[in-house]
Amino acid sequence: MFLISYLFLGVICFFVFIFTIYSVYAMFKGAPFVPTNNKSVQKMLELSNLKLGEKMIDLGSGDGRIVFAAAKTGAVCLGLEINPVLCYWSKFKCFLKRSKNVKFKRINFWNYHLGEINVMFIYFIPGKMEQLQQKIMQEMKPGSRIISYSFTFPNWQYQAKDGKIYLYKV
Repeated sequence: MFLISYLFLGVICFFVFIFTIYSVYAMFKGAPFVPTNNKSVQKMLELSNLKLGEKMIDLGSGDGRIVFAAAKTGAVCLGLEINPVLCYWSKFKCFLKRSKNVKFKRINFWNYHLGEINVMFIYFIPGKMEQLQQKIMQEMKPGSRIISYSFTFPNWQYQAKDGKIYLYKV
């Protein structure tokens, strides 16, 4: 019985260790995992005006809550997450929900091409917003929409605002 308890505790410690390492790494690459409350998620979706068949992406999708909420619109939804614990947790939830229009990838989003994306959701640290803006302008199509939670782009005027949620258009 003790062996099973120690084994279980060891597995939990391993996952906490991996989660912590990738959380620190994510702070330097874009943003740490900070769950968005459901009220804000709904406001973000309303502001995005996401439509059936559009392709959306959540950069740093965390536990997948924005992706799953967006999937209810009929959009093709993709969550990109660098933290393996969060990514595989989202994939597990996707399996349980049997979501057909949802996918999660464990990837550094700086290496992902955004050309097919209609709507992007982001929560980013201020120091990386300018670099992200350059990537968006180079890769996304005109008319694409970006929903930023809490942070603004330094040299880009937003189209609409609802509290701490900003809508930008390419």
